[in-house]
Amino acid sequence: MSTADPGALGVLFAELIDDAALFPPGDAPIAEAVPAHLAHDSGVHSGLLGRFLCPVSKLAALKPLLSPDEGLRLGLIGDTGVDGLLAAFAELADDDRVILEAVEIRHPGERLEDLEQKLPYGVEAYIEIAPADMRSLLPTLTGRELLYAKLRTGGLTAEAFPTPLAVAEFMVGCADLEVGVKCTAGLHNAVRHTDAETGFTHHGFLNVLLAAERASDGAEIEDVAAVLELADGAELAERVKALTVEDAARTRDLFHGFGSCSFQEPIDDLAGLGLLPDLPTY
Repeated sequence: MSTADPGALGVLFAELIDDAALFPPGDAPIAEAVPAHLAHDSGVHSGLLGRFLCPVSKLAALKPLLSPDEGLRLGLIGDTGVDGLLAAFAELADDDRVILEAVEIRHPGERLEDLEQKLPYGVEAYIEIAPADMRSLLPTLTGRELLYAKLRTGGLTAEAFPTPLAVAEFMVGCADLEVGVKCTAGLHNAVRHTDAETGFTHHGFLNVLLAAERASDGAEIEDVAAVLELADGAELAERVKALTVEDAARTRDLFHGFGSCSFQEPIDDLAGLGLLPDLPTY
């Protein structure tokens, strides 16, 4: 069994997991999700924690839960459309407790440029594109600073889970066009597996990370898909341990992270595979 480079693990997993506790299948009440996130943010694994994801429709319920001296790194989900996002930008502009870092929204078609022009300074936008629309819509993100792709990798139905080949095509497409990507849904666990209750086969977030490593290194779609199909946690762990700092940095340039309604499950999986990095707390 090989030993991982601590520096490579640190780069690979830093701020990898956005907190999607409000979303299915967790569906945590916001009054519980916000304090839990703040606790994670001051806990021993805070270095792996990304943003708190909140839909625009729940923003009014979020703000009363924050005390004057708290700061919440926020990813805003545009469930009310582009106009709802623009209104939320204005609402958050003078609230020092909320640090708006990113927004996520389904591709808004002709309003993409409007959204891009009105993003607050430094705020990233992740534009959700279905695999079936990849060839027509992914090129609209090329060369646009702070606009990235979002891929849905699961959901509440079997049809919501794209095939390994579809994910591989998306990853390779993003790599070829130099468009960063994040994933959402279905990635609570590190390794590809079939859920005993639903019968749905879930992608593993380690599979996706390693697929991004292959895609960012110029691998063919079939090779990337083969990594996504692996269900042997020990083999995946060995592949991760073989990565250099440069490999990890290249991987994260392409794959920015994923949303999970559980923060603890990914942590537990990494610990079980001997991959939990010693990241600084903030």
